Amino acid sequence: MVMLKNIYLLKIFLFCLIQASLAQEEKTDEVKLSYKLDEVVVTATKTPRMLAKVPVQTVLITKQEIKETNAKNISDLLSSVPGIYIRDENIPGSSSYQSSLAGLGFDKGYSLVLINGERVLGGGMGEYGISVNQLPVEMIERIEIVKGPASALYGSDAMGGIVNIITKSIPEKPLFTSSIGAGSYDTYFGGIGYGQQIGKLGFYANFNREDAKRGRYSASEDDFTGHYALTKLQYKIFPNGTLNLGLNYDDMKWEYATEKKYRISPSLEINLPEKSSFKLKSYYYNLDFDLFSPGYTRRFGTLGLMQAETQYTKSFGKGNVAITGIEYIGTDINMDVGIDTCYINQNTDLLSLYLQDEITLHPFNFVLGGRIDHHSVYGTECNPKISGMWNIGDNTRLRLSGGRAFKSPTIRQLYVFFKHGNWWNKPNENLEPEKSWGYSAGFEQTLNFLHGNISVFRNDINDIIVQNETDEKIDGVPVRIWENCQKAYIQGIEFNINAFVFKNVNVNLAYTYLDTKNFETGKRLPFNPEHSGNAGISYKIPKWKLSFHWSTKYFTPCFSDEANTKKVVDYSVSDFKLIKGITKGLEFSFEIDNIFNSNYGEPDKDWLGRTITGKLSFLLSNHE
Repeated sequence: MVMLKNIYLLKIFLFCLIQASLAQEEKTDEVKLSYKLDEVVVTATKTPRMLAKVPVQTVLITKQEIKETNAKNISDLLSSVPGIYIRDENIPGSSSYQSSLAGLGFDKGYSLVLINGERVLGGGMGEYGISVNQLPVEMIERIEIVKGPASALYGSDAMGGIVNIITKSIPEKPLFTSSIGAGSYDTYFGGIGYGQQIGKLGFYANFNREDAKRGRYSASEDDFTGHYALTKLQYKIFPNGTLNLGLNYDDMKWEYATEKKYRISPSLEINLPEKSSFKLKSYYYNLDFDLFSPGYTRRFGTLGLMQAETQYTKSFGKGNVAITGIEYIGTDINMDVGIDTCYINQNTDLLSLYLQDEITLHPFNFVLGGRIDHHSVYGTECNPKISGMWNIGDNTRLRLSGGRAFKSPTIRQLYVFFKHGNWWNKPNENLEPEKSWGYSAGFEQTLNFLHGNISVFRNDINDIIVQNETDEKIDGVPVRIWENCQKAYIQGIEFNINAFVFKNVNVNLAYTYLDTKNFETGKRLPFNPEHSGNAGISYKIPKWKLSFHWSTKYFTPCFSDEANTKKVVDYSVSDFKLIKGITKGLEFSFEIDNIFNSNYGEPDKDWLGRTITGKLSFLLSNHE
């Protein structure tokens, strides 16, 4: 009943804003909503499609939006997206370990993080976690967020959805960029980038450095330094064939942790006759880490991912595009936990086959797909998915989706025996993957001055892995073990409006309602506020090359533990940014984050409070 009531109220609100937009449309034709529905995205279907024509619910953060935010890391870029919960501070080096999509956390492997469509390692809470903060913002071209189960194309760890971080592409003409910035808590950052096409060869390289006095877990003093290098090479081996190579290296250091990553990504793309194409992709990702904190057992070693994938795409007539692919992922773990009895050397193999058919029967679009994964440890999983879109009119769309997903246990849950502060972590190699069925429905309306959407979703999860207290103690410290023992559901409503209320004045409003329940305990899942909202306004003065941007995020109370005995109280965070063009290609920005010194609902913790940052950016290009 609560969900239905909220849907009804939001429909009324959406209707009122549409009427206001229509009234504005009658007054003048000078203002147009520069929305992004004609932008091309690839993550949802593994094929390039315009955002407006993707049946799977997808959110795009564009290059322009990245520039206009206060973001100093990716988690802050994502914080305004409905359904994404970021409980972190805006500073380089943060792990953002409590981030989630549709109530399902990234750090625990329930939602998938990709860079250019490739899985990543590290950056999160310890040796098992995955952080959304994988790269400096200056390296990013755009971010594509796919909501809902995505195991039909991407396999494990995509229950809540996917965040695909797309790095800057190779420019057709020479392009040079540089930036430098500084702010509170000895925060410094800067980088340079250059790229161009020379005949059949194209290249782009970007180098960045970040420093901050606060870092990995945000609410604690730290010394963070990060070095990042990104290189892309492209060679036209024949008119319809392109050879690509990506080389990435990251070196991150905190007071008690180091992470060094490198990724090598070769690929071949060939456009074949009769509207077909072939891709051969691979990458090798290596993470060297050394993690230690007072009261915790030291963990150090290497994690490796090796992937190879073939994909064939074929169009049949005007309304049918089919793809098929085979993927192999090998995982290699070599880790020492600082305890004589705990050295981990594990290798796993995953072989997958996926099929997908995109069907257009105007005014309907359908995507039917499925994936079979055979894991060397867990056996075989089959994950189907179906999505559909009804183009009710030129500017009105209805999307429906349903699918199955699964998540493999993490490294810590399977293998790592270590002391975690005031308790011991005992692994369990007999754990089974978690499984879920997810469903969603969304309505979208676009007018000259307004873009709005509302969606509802639900995930039912079985065999959730949780930590249970045992009777065992080591030196008086209790031992906890991981077990498959619970079921839960997560359901909710998301609502978003983007509108020009006046010329050069843009307003964005977002709201998320989240209802969660652990069937075993009858409790809510932790760090999932029932209500959250975001309001932003941008004002531009083109003749002065000046713009102002304000945003406020609000969250109702939520629990911080499984037993629902500890609570995070309601809180809000407000940010402001000013951008001023100085000369052609030269731009200055000034920003104030957390203007009112929010304590993020936990006043006993040591938070940064208000921070101030300035940044100077330069771009030189002969595109004109």
